[in-house]
Amino acid sequence: MQLPAHGANAATLYKALNLDMPERVIDVSENVNHLGPPPQVQRQWPNLLEKITSYPNEQAEPFRSQISNIHQVAAQHIVVTNGAAEGLMALAQLFREQHVALLQPSFSEYSRTLKQQNCTIHTILAEDISEYRFNDESLEKQILNADACYICNPNNPTGVLLKKQWIEQLLAKHCHCYFVVDEAFMDWTDESESIVPLIHAYPNLFVLRSMTKMYALAGVRLGYIIGQQADKLHNFLPHWNVSAIAVELGCLCIKEKDYVAESREINSRLRTKMMAELRLIGFEVSNSKSNFILFRLPNKFDPDEFFAYLLKCGIVLRHTKNYSGLDGKWFRIAVKSEGIWKECKEKIMNYVKNH
Repeated sequence: MQLPAHGANAATLYKALNLDMPERVIDVSENVNHLGPPPQVQRQWPNLLEKITSYPNEQAEPFRSQISNIHQVAAQHIVVTNGAAEGLMALAQLFREQHVALLQPSFSEYSRTLKQQNCTIHTILAEDISEYRFNDESLEKQILNADACYICNPNNPTGVLLKKQWIEQLLAKHCHCYFVVDEAFMDWTDESESIVPLIHAYPNLFVLRSMTKMYALAGVRLGYIIGQQADKLHNFLPHWNVSAIAVELGCLCIKEKDYVAESREINSRLRTKMMAELRLIGFEVSNSKSNFILFRLPNKFDPDEFFAYLLKCGIVLRHTKNYSGLDGKWFRIAVKSEGIWKECKEKIMNYVKNH
């Protein structure tokens, strides 16, 4: 049975499991900001019609220059991409047929894109999932034999935020190895652990960023990569890879500081509540700092039965069958609204009480 490799595929998931899909479904398998796009995007949307007829700037200007100012890095060290997914495809081509270490569990697209380029993948599995901690000795050995190493921070699917100092120690010690740090969910934090400032000191560093999660632009596709050697990635991208509408929306979104602050505050408050209540029910819960939480049922429960029960109730969690080291025993749930969490918790508690 092949389940969808990502969240936000509710209809496909029900079909794969041969389940009737309820009329009303609450999809907490995807982790896009539930507030929707920023107000300014909604106000300006009718004015974007004129952008349809014109070719976009090849360097995605003026979005690239504005990002350059925000992150205080040179514009030539930024490549704007059609979502972070296109950036991962370009990086995989850069590392073609090389040895790549992946800190796992992590986003499944790393492995998928690297396999397409005949890379040899070395899995480094966390010894503590809920805290996303690694055995340093094992980690060091694996990186010594790698040409590149991928780190997701905050991690997807655990939501754990790794320390910038820890990542910098790896960068400094392993100059032979490229490090790809995926910060797609970093804007849900206060950014203090972002390693973008380290770009100036480490030519072996690439940082991925996404506009999708915070700004609810999943359907638009906009992301970027920062790195001293980012120019190399242009060789693997088409001309006009980012639409004029995406560029315009990106420029609007990065000015929405109040929207970001409000989103973070709402998310942090509800996430803390959800984590506490999941633990009270008896689940093991990840130390998430992002807009989703990973949790595991006590051993007495059947994960597949639990997953199917919630689907029949119209609650769609993110399965973890395609995450290394999780094997379907854990579930990821997005932090949305108080009302959504209330409905999800009610169904979860009903299952626990009756099984």
